[in-house]
Amino acid sequence: MRVPTGGGLQIPWLPLAVVAGIAAVVGLVVYLVIQAGQPAGESGALKAEADDSIDLPGEYINLPEIYGGPYSATAGHLSQAVDYSAQGLPPAGGRHWAGRCADDPEDSPPFCGPAPWGVYRTPWDAETLVHNMEHAGTILWYNTTDQGLIEELEDLIEGRLKRGELLVMAPYPDIEEEHIALTAWSRRDLFPVSDYSRARVEEFLNVHERRFNPEGF
Repeated sequence: MRVPTGGGLQIPWLPLAVVAGIAAVVGLVVYLVIQAGQPAGESGALKAEADDSIDLPGEYINLPEIYGGPYSATAGHLSQAVDYSAQGLPPAGGRHWAGRCADDPEDSPPFCGPAPWGVYRTPWDAETLVHNMEHAGTILWYNTTDQGLIEELEDLIEGRLKRGELLVMAPYPDIEEEHIALTAWSRRDLFPVSDYSRARVEEFLNVHERRFNPEGF
């Protein structure tokens, strides 16, 4: 059926359901365009980068301020060493490596990341583990010779890995001796072994589990 218009032009009649479907698609496209144009950090997926609440465990690391821009300036893939000293160590975000890693740090190619989730006794490069944080992960770094503490932490992390949490535990010789650190994107808790408590570690992991997940992993 054709419906005549005032100018003599005829247009095909469309069922109401088809018209509604077209309108919905157009609305979705407009929404996505608007979202793409928003400054980074306004999206819910980027909330951690902008959340400096003192009620959250760990020190807030203001990545946009340190790196001079929004999320697009605080992350990105490089194939070279990254200097994270401006934010302190271990890093809680920043540019990082991308590429397929092996299951063992020593067997992995240069500039790979993220690492497979798990517990390690061989260090990963910081540039690799920063990519894990961008994929919603939390990292437990340590530099201690206390084997009893290492085993306790490994048991804790392995139990949470079995529940599907996104975690890496690995030694990190670039922090002070006899120190532990927990990091999630934009958050870091660094403390001496003498200040360790299981409750402190679990609180950080509970609060920051998948809290920042811009890539949807």
